[in-house]
Amino acid sequence: MRKYKSQPFRLIKIKNIAFSFLVDTDCKYNLLTPCFVDFFSEEYPPSYETIEFHARLNLNFPTQEAPIKTPLYLFEEVFQKRKGIKRIKCKDGINRGCESVICNFEYNGKAYSELFYIDQSLCSHCTSKEKMFSGILGTAFLKKHKWIIDFENLEIYNSK
Repeated sequence: MRKYKSQPFRLIKIKNIAFSFLVDTDCKYNLLTPCFVDFFSEEYPPSYETIEFHARLNLNFPTQEAPIKTPLYLFEEVFQKRKGIKRIKCKDGINRGCESVICNFEYNGKAYSELFYIDQSLCSHCTSKEKMFSGILGTAFLKKHKWIIDFENLEIYNSK
């Protein structure tokens, strides 16, 4: 597996949960690991069983006297799936057809809504003990937001 020590990692937040993303100047596109997308998967519309379970959960958790009300959909606004498949050069250098999503996230208090491709070649990075990451911010993102990378200190600056 290729080492990513010379590339900066950033923690981005989605629904106040932090995820590690690689900032990669070798990659043109923003990419997501399939398991990251699966983490946020919810059934729309929900099945009858899901609605029934959710109602019981809200009535009885943690106790009947003091239930915690949870929304049926926790991650509804995280992704907007796009139709179709686009052929892109994936992280492993092979051109593949990939699904795309618009992902809403936060970094340093600023909200972003960006196009990402789901790259099947990134599956090994979901469980890697060496360098685990959920996605890649590519050069298109860096240019669009005018981010400058200091590779010596692995810092990122905004030129705006």
